[in-house]
Amino acid sequence: MAARIHDTLSATSRELPWHGRTIKGNSAGALYSPIFVRDMATIQPVLPFFLPRDFMQTPVEGFLASQDLFGPPNGAVAATLNAQGSVDKATVVSDEETSAVHAAYAYYRSFGGPDWLQRQIDGRAVIDRLGDALGYLWANRRWGDGSLLYRGHTTDWGDVKRSAGSEPTDLSPGDELTISPFDQAWHFRALHDYATMLDAVGRTADAETRRVRAAQVQTETHALLWQANLGHYRVHAHATDWTDPFDEDAVIPMSNVLSIHAGIASPEQVGPIFEATARAEAAAGTNRAGLTLSPPYPDDFFQSRRMASGEYQNGAVWDWWGGLQIVSEFEHGHADRALSHLDAVAQAWENVDGVHEWFHIPSQSGQGSTQFAGAAATMAQAAIRGLFGLDVTTTNFHVTSRLGGYSGGLRAVRPEGGHIEVVQSAYPSFMFLDLRADTGTAGHVALRVPSDWDNIIVFIDGRITEGTHWRVGNDTYVGTWPIGPGVHSVIVAKVA
Repeated sequence: MAARIHDTLSATSRELPWHGRTIKGNSAGALYSPIFVRDMATIQPVLPFFLPRDFMQTPVEGFLASQDLFGPPNGAVAATLNAQGSVDKATVVSDEETSAVHAAYAYYRSFGGPDWLQRQIDGRAVIDRLGDALGYLWANRRWGDGSLLYRGHTTDWGDVKRSAGSEPTDLSPGDELTISPFDQAWHFRALHDYATMLDAVGRTADAETRRVRAAQVQTETHALLWQANLGHYRVHAHATDWTDPFDEDAVIPMSNVLSIHAGIASPEQVGPIFEATARAEAAAGTNRAGLTLSPPYPDDFFQSRRMASGEYQNGAVWDWWGGLQIVSEFEHGHADRALSHLDAVAQAWENVDGVHEWFHIPSQSGQGSTQFAGAAATMAQAAIRGLFGLDVTTTNFHVTSRLGGYSGGLRAVRPEGGHIEVVQSAYPSFMFLDLRADTGTAGHVALRVPSDWDNIIVFIDGRITEGTHWRVGNDTYVGTWPIGPGVHSVIVAKVA
């Protein structure tokens, strides 16, 4: 998959003039020209391994600068950055501001650090503009007196509304409104992202306020949207009068696994969510992660844009979300299932000869835009962050090999400098992990081992080291050990 990912992120890279700035970023795909803020948030985390830092920094700063182009400015960010300089907002959704915050957080961790958060963008600091963005949602998109955000009647995450209209992504008077688990999950994550950044600039009281608000979002989300008897979130709750033409609560939406990824799902919900997702995949007849929802809405349900059952946002498979699902499976103790899903994507990309926007299950065909950047980026995350547990920040790095009993390797190179190489060789009673870290920082390393490896001996760089077991879900790990930069060797041996 690596070559296709590189080609896709390279082919979608753009440089465009925008209101006196030069923006470097990635369009959504070959069929799209603008840079979308929603897509950017999912592309950002892996860009340090593929493109120079400008491709992370300049679009974030552009979207934050777009706040001043709304009249009067209220903290809202634009939906896109485009060469024409026009300012658009997809009012049917409520995740554009939270996407901007998460994209900024990714840049802060990778390159920016606290100094960048204090940087002025047209007279206002980055950290304050991020607060303005979340403030817009709090003031303008909350339903009632609670903390939950509303959107139009789309699918849980989609940007196409049910009601008829010339512009499917814009709300019109009289349109139905819903409360989606997707918006709450992204809001919860953004509040925690912002709190971390506030801490970094010494604003600890403000940070605690955001964490309290995030806890409020989590509590209200679970109360309204979690269905304990079914083991999954409902696709949405209706905020305006609505009579369901069918049982919407039976729909298993993509937001379930995204709620795990965002951290809003509680630990006791993780297992039921994965089980519900597996049922949805089986019912839809797919072995792929990223199933948007199951069962789909009827063929004639969406009136603003036709989406027959199994098409587009109405029950198709999107690798864009599938990559984040796979990351969540790896990180929450379902590594074997994650490996199976990752293998299925690799095979599908070969079969359709490309990285497509979405996948039509009945015809087994790739649809929508070719060279879809979000799909390439999140699948890169599935391998880098998921399979190898690699995380590199300005201060440290982590490697958590989740290969288990398999052999494999990763070479992750940052164009701005620094790289990490990991090679695991697995045998019936031994595991060898060779690591070369050129990051200028210290880090930590851990490995997934077979569950019956209760008695082990560990050597790090030839010295016997204590091996501490720990479990996540179905998976058993040994570590975590601190290591410095440079070359290191870890040997884990099963003792009879």
